[in-house]
Amino acid sequence: MKPVGKEKTENSGQASNENTNQESGKSINLDLSKIKVEPLFEDMVDFDTFSKSDFRVVKVKNCEEVPKSKKLLKFTLDDGSEKERVILSGIKEYYSAESLIGKTLLAICNLPPRKMMGIDSEGMIISAICEYDGEEKLNLIMLDDNIPAGSKLY
Repeated sequence: MKPVGKEKTENSGQASNENTNQESGKSINLDLSKIKVEPLFEDMVDFDTFSKSDFRVVKVKNCEEVPKSKKLLKFTLDDGSEKERVILSGIKEYYSAESLIGKTLLAICNLPPRKMMGIDSEGMIISAICEYDGEEKLNLIMLDDNIPAGSKLY
């Protein structure tokens, strides 16, 4: 998986959509005929179950590679509480740690801690995936920097 739009693609005259590369801020054109998304789930989730998920705006205070891990980045986050939140995410091949410091992201914050590489991960950073031109792509959900840390999504 690589972020959609991470590399420039040529516009071949087919339907395209302008997209902004989050790391560089440059606009690129995507050929919409090359995008494939997973089908929607057929199973329904009742509202009470959905409302138990605590989606929050988080600010990346620090991001670093996890030693001896090929995939993991360790995020230190401001989630609007008094305590720093640590979340590990397997996106090292798609983003450099340095490029994510200061970004405003979306996370689910009420998952039970999960130990990875000896470090407790206290949630999950939300990303979008699709297939583009036969290759799986990943993009973090980045939000407007004016949204305060800890803001709840409904």
